Amino acid sequence: MAIVATVIARLRRMPVVSAAIATAIAAVAVIAIAQVTGNHALSRAFEDVDALWIGLIAGAELITYPAYAIAYRSIARVHGHAQLALPLVARVVVAGFGPFAVGGGFGLDKQVLLALHEDEHSARVRVLALGSLEWLVLAPATCIAAILMLAEGAHVRGSLLWPWAIAVPLGLGFGLWASAPGRSERICRFRGRRLAWLSSVLEGVGVMHTLIRSPRAHLGAWIGTLLYWAADIAAFYGGLRCFGLAPGIGEVIIAYATGYIATRRSLPLGGAGVTEALMTYSLSWLGQPLAPALAAVVAYRAFNFLLASTPALIAHHQMEGLLDAAGRRKAEGDARTPQQAGGRV
Repeated sequence: MAIVATVIARLRRMPVVSAAIATAIAAVAVIAIAQVTGNHALSRAFEDVDALWIGLIAGAELITYPAYAIAYRSIARVHGHAQLALPLVARVVVAGFGPFAVGGGFGLDKQVLLALHEDEHSARVRVLALGSLEWLVLAPATCIAAILMLAEGAHVRGSLLWPWAIAVPLGLGFGLWASAPGRSERICRFRGRRLAWLSSVLEGVGVMHTLIRSPRAHLGAWIGTLLYWAADIAAFYGGLRCFGLAPGIGEVIIAYATGYIATRRSLPLGGAGVTEALMTYSLSWLGQPLAPALAAVVAYRAFNFLLASTPALIAHHQMEGLLDAAGRRKAEGDARTPQQAGGRV
């Protein structure tokens, strides 16, 4: 474990190397799937490209950044924190979508918030809140799409639809119930000890209660997240249309959400390899031919993965001082309170 921790720490200091590794992993995944589909079938898919749809991919992906920045800025100020400056939020959002973040974009978010507010627990909670908000918007939409397809008797594998139809309401319901004020503290107690990691998770999910109770006060969080998902799904749809695939909106949402088994910002190295494989095969499970499905995913990921690398690296470089400060503060905190490993951090 010590060796793994050392490697991860070094990769965090070498984002260009991390981005190169992520790109290589994604390329290996694409090549492996291409071998299954057959190179001839894949080359035929690329022979008939409707390039007009590339404009939708590019335009939609450009919208995802300001949309996410709106949501990020709103979540960052919960618990009484000051409003973050827009230029800083823009850099954090752009850098967090880069494929070099070993711990995912949320790891970078936590570092920035720690450096700004010198409170690791609060930084962790707000990052978890951001992830919870992402799923609070995407998961119900996917659940509804799955239920409608089941009701219509769509010729789609039930193993793809039933988990979305059943697990989403159960999971979201339990999460909101467990994170209710007062109840979460009782749940976090185990044999007289407070489980710090569980407390952070429930506090992060618990921020959703605040957003639901006061939607106007946190309108940016809702609008930004909705616009982000709508734009990114539109980009995915543009990739499908580039290669002649025209699934219904429900199928698009199911394939997209299944591809992001965890959300894009939470996945290490931008979801390299995992997202390409899951998105391609989820399209295949929905009845789409495998070769054009792979080509469509490659087109979509070219914009939100490969082309995102350069601006993300620039933004990361501009924040190096802030990230170094976060590293120092975390090290100082760990040195001061080693006895708190089992309590609140």
